[in-house]
Amino acid sequence: MINRFFASLLVAAVVGALGVAASYAAESSHLLDGKTFVGKNGEKGHPLATVEGEALIFADGLFTSGSCEPYNFGSSEYSTKVEGSRIYFEVVTISPSHGQIAWQGVVDGDVAQATFVWTKERWYWDTRREYWFKGTLKQ
Repeated sequence: MINRFFASLLVAAVVGALGVAASYAAESSHLLDGKTFVGKNGEKGHPLATVEGEALIFADGLFTSGSCEPYNFGSSEYSTKVEGSRIYFEVVTISPSHGQIAWQGVVDGDVAQATFVWTKERWYWDTRREYWFKGTLKQ
């Protein structure tokens, strides 16, 4: 009797987990494709003099950072999750020569905000810098 109870709990947990994974996969489709957000980015904790222009581009299931392209950060697949009217996105972009950038952001209507962390591991020291982005939908 007890073994059946635990077995039914296990089956329910697995079915529930598969349902959550399936719903997240459905949400992970190209929800932001065709949108470009233009604005500014800067390093956290640094003066406004370090602020620069930025464009976050979503197309064909890929994310591209306009300001990172000159450093060979290519386009990468992005994932999304919807909560209410907001679309949350995550992506990691990689450069063969400059490391990687982990992005986390939210789109609420025509406004996008994100934080991103650039890391580059070297044998003599590692780089880790945190940045912010805020922009609006390009018309």
